[in-house]
Amino acid sequence: MKRTTIICVAALLLMAAGSLIIYKKNLLDTLLTMAIIAVIGLFGLLYILNLNRRRIEALEREAGLAEEVKESRDYLRNLLESANDLIYTVDINGNFTYLNPRVEDYGYTPDELLGKRFLTILTEKHHGKRFEKSIREKVRQSYNVEVKTKEGAIRICRISTSPLMDQEGAVIGLIATVMDITEREQAKAEIIHLKEYNEKIVASIPSSLLVLDKELNIKSVNRTYRETRGIRDNDVVGKNIKEVFPCDLLKEGGLLQAFEDVMETGETRRLYGVKHASSDHRGKILNITASGIRRAEEEEEEEDIILVIEDVTERARLTEEVRKKNKELEGFVYTISHDLRAPIVSIQGFSSILLADFQDKLDDTGKRYLARIQANVRQMEILIDDLLEFSRIGRTADTFEDVPSVEIIKDVLSVLGPQLKKRGIVVNVRGNLPVIYCERSRIFQVFENLIQNSIKYMGDTESPVIEVGYRKAGGFHEFYVKDNGIGIDPEYHQRIFQIFQRLKEVDTKGTGIGLSTVERIAEIHGGSVRVESERGKGATFYFSVPEKA
Repeated sequence: MKRTTIICVAALLLMAAGSLIIYKKNLLDTLLTMAIIAVIGLFGLLYILNLNRRRIEALEREAGLAEEVKESRDYLRNLLESANDLIYTVDINGNFTYLNPRVEDYGYTPDELLGKRFLTILTEKHHGKRFEKSIREKVRQSYNVEVKTKEGAIRICRISTSPLMDQEGAVIGLIATVMDITEREQAKAEIIHLKEYNEKIVASIPSSLLVLDKELNIKSVNRTYRETRGIRDNDVVGKNIKEVFPCDLLKEGGLLQAFEDVMETGETRRLYGVKHASSDHRGKILNITASGIRRAEEEEEEEDIILVIEDVTERARLTEEVRKKNKELEGFVYTISHDLRAPIVSIQGFSSILLADFQDKLDDTGKRYLARIQANVRQMEILIDDLLEFSRIGRTADTFEDVPSVEIIKDVLSVLGPQLKKRGIVVNVRGNLPVIYCERSRIFQVFENLIQNSIKYMGDTESPVIEVGYRKAGGFHEFYVKDNGIGIDPEYHQRIFQIFQRLKEVDTKGTGIGLSTVERIAEIHGGSVRVESERGKGATFYFSVPEKA
């Protein structure tokens, strides 16, 4: 601007000088002078025009730069406001100077927080120590905080802060990104809890447990294994099982083959009654289970082997003792039953002779007494027969075979048909009854006893009905016999399965052995028996047998 003014003044001075020369010089000189002045003026004008053009270009550049700055600011704002996490800035006093719309996820609006301390949205446990450190040391930080929503809920968040500085490098505030990690932290806490819970379960297992990798290296062992062996973790962890387990257990016991089967098929392998001689016991008996478990390992799945070793030596000894005692008891019952039969036959014979040969010498009272003797003798014979049959259960066995259960039920209903018809009882047999692996004659006894029991305790029920059905129950075939009879009080649900125990509500003939027989047959087949009933609401008896392996 100064240059332009100087040039214009110079031009004016030259023109003035030219006017003076007109008066003092001749015409030729005057024209020459005027030409020179015109050229100088022209160059001055061109210089002025050039300066204006440069200024215009500079202004245009400044305008373009301002537009770029505006576009950058708009772009940055769009980025901040479309971010998935809360982003805010604070000044050096910790007061909010900017908050993006994500603050609404916590129940606030940007306007209501602007100018307030950032501690407003944090719980009382936070005092701003990290904020002061960032300002003082100009450092970036990341840490977890508890953010308090407007409604008072607590959210666990991960905050990352960076200092904001001016052109001279002085800190003027902070910018922070807040990520809500509540669900992640809760999931992490749940995983830790489950891990601790599982570790406690594993530690409390009374059996020895080892975890092996696919190369059969021992990765971990539980407390029972350590205590049984009298060792520490580092005594075996990292070693191959072939270095730790004796050869007779690995090869002759079939453990190596079980490992191969698990790795190849992924199916669990169980070895029962494995005999093993150890330094502290010459005749150990073990039940061993090997199963595979998959786990994620850096984007790949690795399979470990879980090995559970149960020492059943003492159990086997006790089982054998019980078996021997049961055998002795069965023999005793069988012998006593036979010994009782002889005097009963004698009583039956002599009472019959008295009634036949001394008819005319007996009065009515004597005849009644003899008739009662014979009735009781017959009941005693039935009781002895039932005892003999009860003692045979488990001592004498028929062949196990696959039998359609519907055929057994049809045979039972055929035998009990007259009783059912006499009482007017309808029997409904549900469809889809399975084929079961059993002793046919014993399962016949089960259905016969249960249906007879329903007949006996039907009472005076109108429209008496017995239903026979089935359902699957965790690896078992569970059958039921349901009636709408007098029912059983819950306090007798266990008692009725004891030998010689009968309900007294109805005067029925029987020895009280029928349900005990049912229970024993079910147990010998690997199943169980139970009842569901209430007084006056009928009864449902369930018994189960395992599905064929």
